[in-house]
Amino acid sequence: MAARTDSQEIIIHSVGDVSPRRIDYGEPAESLFAMVADRIKEADISVCQLECNLSTKGWLQYRSRPTTWYGRAHPDNVKSLVHGGFNLVTHASNHCFDYGPESLVDTIEVLRRNGVEVVGVGRNIEEARRPAIFERKGTKVAFLDYNSVLPEEYQARDDKPGCAPIKISTYYETQEFEPGTPPRVITIPREDDLRAMEEDIKRARAQADVVVVSFHWGIHFIAGALADYQFTVGHRAIDAGADLVLGSHPHLLKGIEVYRGKVIFFSQGNFAQETPHHLKPPPGIVPRRMSKIYRSGEHEFGSARYGGPHDKQYTMMIKCIINRKSVNKVSFFPGWINDRAEPRLVGRDDPKFHEVLGYVERWSRELGTALTVEGDEVVVQC
Repeated sequence: MAARTDSQEIIIHSVGDVSPRRIDYGEPAESLFAMVADRIKEADISVCQLECNLSTKGWLQYRSRPTTWYGRAHPDNVKSLVHGGFNLVTHASNHCFDYGPESLVDTIEVLRRNGVEVVGVGRNIEEARRPAIFERKGTKVAFLDYNSVLPEEYQARDDKPGCAPIKISTYYETQEFEPGTPPRVITIPREDDLRAMEEDIKRARAQADVVVVSFHWGIHFIAGALADYQFTVGHRAIDAGADLVLGSHPHLLKGIEVYRGKVIFFSQGNFAQETPHHLKPPPGIVPRRMSKIYRSGEHEFGSARYGGPHDKQYTMMIKCIINRKSVNKVSFFPGWINDRAEPRLVGRDDPKFHEVLGYVERWSRELGTALTVEGDEVVVQC
């Protein structure tokens, strides 16, 4: 790790979707992040998106049965996160309640017992909306997390566990006079959820110097595609006081936007997503009818443990430098995921570096964002 020139400098590292299952496979927990753990630990605060419950409790929810029967792993898999160097997981997602309240609450307890904080979920709505605040070198950083991709009843309530929601309404508008042509899809976030988010950010702002907000949102598996509600939600978060916005869910990297000098990563992609599609599902599970549209049936690379369209191999580790209590620089390190779901970061001398960069640059350019290469990292020009 290079020496820092300023004693007040704080580094945050953030990565996308993680579903550790090494224990379930009978393999060492530390093997999942073996190629990146040292780099992750160079940060003062490291965060990932946890895509599965870490529990043996609970039962598969009815609304989860068609697709997400694999949304739970043995609690000992928390050892992978600890070895990887993560201080915090965001957990508000379309998988957080797959096995109901017992599994979710158990996951929260497992994480905290092992020194990993969790945000975006809770035993009730107050806990789910509560920020995780880290103090490093006299600077306080608050993290909040919300979910816009949630089946009914996944959200927390006053007396019910779940996630912090930002629900979205979807409408369809005809674009052509010819019958059967694709409609325009209009997505509008619920105003009451937006206002609740804004109040959360303002309260976090009063307690911390920097506020980072994560969203589980967007359109998965379709390269470059963004829903219009994402701009509304991301911009409203920044207007309310967020300094950085981190996106997850699409399982692909997406474009990067700069709004009012603040950076929005619409998707960090997968990072270590061990999804056991090869395991036999419980009785009654049916194939996804939308799998062809979402390319989930494509296997351009990989094995039963991790495979699919080629761009699912692209990943990144975001680096945010905070100096003198404000965000000073935002960048990312391109990465590559192998067919065992193991990520590694690639340097600029590796052709894969430029492949990942070109992919992100293509979608970011459409959003008016410029990227520059400095050594082995890619800097977002704000």
